[in-house]
Amino acid sequence: MSTITFINENKTVHAEKGENLLILMRRAGFEPDAPCGGNGKCGKCKVTLGDGSTVLACQTKIEGDLTITDIHGTPQDAQILMDASIPEGKTATVTETEAGNEASEEAPSTGPMLEERKVFVRPCPNGESISDWTRFAEGVGKNVRVNPYVSSKVGRMARGNKGTVYAVLFGGEVMDVFPESRDLYAAAFDIGTTTVAGYLLRLIKAGEEETEKKTEPVVVTTDSCMNPQAQYGADVINRANYALENGMEEITACIHAAIQRLIESMAKKAGISTEDIYLISVAGNTCMHHLFLGIDVDSLVHAPYNPSVSDPMILRTSDYELSIHPAGRLLMLPNIAGFVGADTVACLVATGLAEQDDWTLLIDIGTNGEMVLGRRHNMAACSTAAGPSFEGAGISCGMRGSAGAISKVVWAEDHWECGVIGDGKARGICGSGLLDLAAELLRSGQMDEYGELDESPIVLADEEHGENGKPVTFEQKDVRQLQLAKAAIASGVHLLAKKQGIELDEIKTVWLAGAFGSFLSPVSACRIGLIPEELDGRISAVGNAAGEGAKLVLMDARMWRYARQLSSEAGFLELAAMPEFQDRFVDELMFPE
Repeated sequence: MSTITFINENKTVHAEKGENLLILMRRAGFEPDAPCGGNGKCGKCKVTLGDGSTVLACQTKIEGDLTITDIHGTPQDAQILMDASIPEGKTATVTETEAGNEASEEAPSTGPMLEERKVFVRPCPNGESISDWTRFAEGVGKNVRVNPYVSSKVGRMARGNKGTVYAVLFGGEVMDVFPESRDLYAAAFDIGTTTVAGYLLRLIKAGEEETEKKTEPVVVTTDSCMNPQAQYGADVINRANYALENGMEEITACIHAAIQRLIESMAKKAGISTEDIYLISVAGNTCMHHLFLGIDVDSLVHAPYNPSVSDPMILRTSDYELSIHPAGRLLMLPNIAGFVGADTVACLVATGLAEQDDWTLLIDIGTNGEMVLGRRHNMAACSTAAGPSFEGAGISCGMRGSAGAISKVVWAEDHWECGVIGDGKARGICGSGLLDLAAELLRSGQMDEYGELDESPIVLADEEHGENGKPVTFEQKDVRQLQLAKAAIASGVHLLAKKQGIELDEIKTVWLAGAFGSFLSPVSACRIGLIPEELDGRISAVGNAAGEGAKLVLMDARMWRYARQLSSEAGFLELAAMPEFQDRFVDELMFPE
């Protein structure tokens, strides 16, 4: 056995000879940045050894004792937009379509997904033997399934409280009973490929009678983190392949642990116990959905690229290493297709796109870019493999949108003016900065429509203005990565319009969902052709609409059923199966003249 010492982290672990250093770091509890999944292509998992040399962890086999003095590839905290900016007056008009399965039957008909009911349990008459549960169920006034845990305490509680108890209900399920009214909480999560956003909601306020309904559900606090699955690959394909080659357990367990940490963090900030949380809702793309549930992802990486399951599900949180109330439930929103997932459904719930009278385009620009074009419940959806360039992977000095990232770029006649997140020295460039830079290169004539730079590399921050004396540069090879990403998104927009039988100028509104969509410049996006120029001036950000949708299904049971309706209504367009996709993609590699 070899001894591996991590100096800065004050940690020592043991390894067998020949073990891969990246795998060892994962096993040791680190979350090394490896967007390529450990294939040696991205160069992000660098570590400095005790002899001063720098190596890629994924390409290093342990042959003896090692000292690690610096881990370069630890993921940075990204900008995570926690609030959605849903256009006023654009919420959905919910239709009363019943799902007709267990997932809908467990949910209440209206109001928040949780209900508190004041129940009077009549005394058992002398000479009769009527169970505590039977008399309790009579007081509830609706059919409820027997819960042994609740039945064991309801009789004594009622006798000690003059016959009155307060029941926590989830549809036909009695989750718990208490001698007094109490606040009831739920948590919503948007599991993105790069980041995870969590929201703690108070669904019921203590002391509020059923008939009053004075208090609306409120967001008590929020929290977020990087998705730890990024260490197995920046994109869904790399992660799916890792799961197929190495099994699901490791990559599934790490996201369960991340969600649990967020639950505990939010509960602590709110001053409550995790057992005060009864429900959790989760939205994510189809791959994130499957990996979270431990569902085999084989069908996602082989034609015809269909999901293993699309239906909404209500599950027990205890089956997924999530520690909340012992009777806690996990609500998994439905998927649309193999690469258009529950996060898109959540966006549709939040924005009310299906209810719009005019053609509206929703785009979530990310590693796996999803988009929906529709109006009046006529919707077509597709996904595009934009790749992780906008998250910094594959770009020489690319990084996520965190402190030290160049996020805005302007060419000022003879020099570059850069806006840096945190106003410190530049450490790299993030997605919004890349779009600005490309737009300014085109505007100033320093790059032609083919993507050829007049000079390479371009220095955005020299040694004096770069962190640790390292310059931030942009190279010719980086242009190619940007072209591939923007061509994928633009092709999807064009082909969705064709699918719907409309011209681009008939699209009246474009909504950009997600953090990246909120921080990018729409002008720059149109200038480089990421979004067709015809749509310039019609673009607005709607923030983390997926997170908003995940909240809404907890706040209003009708939204839970509405989510199922939307997932079945949205038609799916498989771009790769379209004969014209390759030609359109090649055309979109060019920048507008």
